[in-house]
Amino acid sequence: SFLGEAEWCKVLPRQMETKFTPRGQFSVNVVTDPTADWVDFTAKISEMLDTALQEAMGDEGAMKITPSKKKTLTVVYPWKDHVIKEKDDDGNYTIETETGKMVIQPKMKNVLDRQRGKNRVQIIGAGNTPIPIDEAPEIGNGSKIKVKMFVNPYYMPTTNQIGVSLGLEAIKVYELVEYGKGAEGEDFDDLDGADLGGGSKHSADDSDELDF
Repeated sequence: SFLGEAEWCKVLPRQMETKFTPRGQFSVNVVTDPTADWVDFTAKISEMLDTALQEAMGDEGAMKITPSKKKTLTVVYPWKDHVIKEKDDDGNYTIETETGKMVIQPKMKNVLDRQRGKNRVQIIGAGNTPIPIDEAPEIGNGSKIKVKMFVNPYYMPTTNQIGVSLGLEAIKVYELVEYGKGAEGEDFDDLDGADLGGGSKHSADDSDELDF
């Protein structure tokens, strides 16, 4: 995976989103510069999507796409340009694209339907130590993190698009900016990444897991 900055991190039970996803969802935006690790990440995803597209265009693929839809089939990548939304003194919002920065949003969906032990995002701190969920701090914007996720290709018939979903499993925090406490962060050690071992996998059999 790649080192990035957390944005709108909602991974604790009290932060679970249920307004638009009644069965519960955890998510985090990961904002990054085009580092070597990011380029490697996007290359792996692009290779998965190329494979999925080739299978979709074949006659024996599991997606069963009709010949007419194959002509207009498109590919959707799971990253986009990072935008900054700001509110001025008059209450008006401005949206500006941050040049050179990209963002992804891995999610853990249907949290309330998951088995105990598989319904939490694991948070890793100093020394690769898992932090008990009831002791974990809220991860504020600007925290330095890596995300462990699985990648699952999909086909959306309504939009005739092939893409990949990014399933959230764990977050390793390298520099913590606690929610509401500004830009001063607490440093976590071990910048080589975490070996979680035995991590649970919530995807289909044909998914791929991207480690820290």
